[in-house]
Parts: sequence; C-alpha cells; structure tokens
Amino acid sequence: MTSSDTFSHDEFDPWAKSYDHDVSTLNKFPFAGYEQVLNTVVKLSAPKVGMYVLDIGTGTGNLALRFAERRCELWCTDFSEPMLEKAREKLPQAHFVLHDLRANWPAELERLFDRIVSAYVFHHFDLNGKVNLCKELVARHLTPNGKLVIADLSFQNQKKMDAFADSVGELWEAEPYWLAEESLPALENANLNVNYVQVSICAGVYRISV
Repeated sequence: MTSSDTFSHDEFDPWAKSYDHDVSTLNKFPFAGYEQVLNTVVKLSAPKVGMYVLDIGTGTGNLALRFAERRCELWCTDFSEPMLEKAREKLPQAHFVLHDLRANWPAELERLFDRIVSAYVFHHFDLNGKVNLCKELVARHLTPNGKLVIADLSFQNQKKMDAFADSVGELWEAEPYWLAEESLPALENANLNVNYVQVSICAGVYRISV
C-alpha cells in the first residue's frame, strides 16, 4: 500500500505512556470529538455477541474495548509494541498481532471477520492507498455480510479542510486526510458500497461493504 509520509515507531512508541490521557483531555485537533467518533464506529458496526472483530491499528485498545464490552471475539493489530502492551492490559482475552499495514498480511490473520474496524490510522495513506487497502480488506478478510468501518481525520471537502487548518494554526499537521467529496466516488468506483458520517469538525466514519 502507498503511504505518503514516513510514520514510524519512533513517533508512536513513546506516545503509548500518555496516549490515553491525551485523547481524553485534549478536545481539539486531532482528537476533537474522540469519544463520539469511537461510539459512532460501534453504532455503525452493529456488533452482536460472538462476532469476529478485527481492530486495525488498535493503539491502546480504546475502540476494541467497546467491542469487548459487547462480547465480540477480538483480534487487534498495531505496529507499536508499547501501544499493544497497554492494550493487552485492558483486553487480556483478545488476540494481538504486531503488524504494520505497509507489510505483508500476517499468517495469524488469514481468516474472515464479521467486522473490521479502525480508528485514526488510514490518513497516513494517500487516496489510492486507502482505496486499495479497503478493497483488499473487504475482498479477502470480510465475511459475505461483513462491514469495514473506519473512523479517521476527515473533512467533507478541501474548502472545509483548509478553513479548519487555518482555525487551528500551529496545531495543524498536513497529511493526506480523507476528503469525503473525493473519497466516496473513489471507493464506489472500486465497486464498494460506502456510507459516510461527519462526526466532529475534523473526523468522520466510513462504513464500507460489498
């Protein structure tokens, strides 16, 4: 998959210690509406007891925890071992796999899932990378009635993103964030069904299926 920046362990490993504090107290970019965003993923996923759920880029497990509370069977990946250590503390019953989305798919995850979810991960990839990754996940790793539900930094269009960037000043970091205006047609052209919900001023949720 194509990534337009060089996000690395060096950035995320040290963050594991303060991540939960940051997302719960900093109600501004990039975490404005964080709790509502994760709750929207759960709502749009409509999980049921016993469903197999894969959380890609689980971080410290905040999204996965919501599915555990609904008694789903969980697999969680991340490329940061310190992040996974925090997640294991919260979710000792889950299956954890150290994995970087830019690498080959791990053998431990060669199975089908009822739901694949992710939060604040896909914005590291350019549009083609996002679409190709979604196509692969849906085609190879979802059950026939499964859903891929992605929460991420996202804006309705370029104009809204530019206005938001101006409003947050030095907090802004330019990355290939989702723009619904271009992402929805690109996903649909890849023969994927997609619905989009703008949740906060800087984040939204995409629900994707075949």
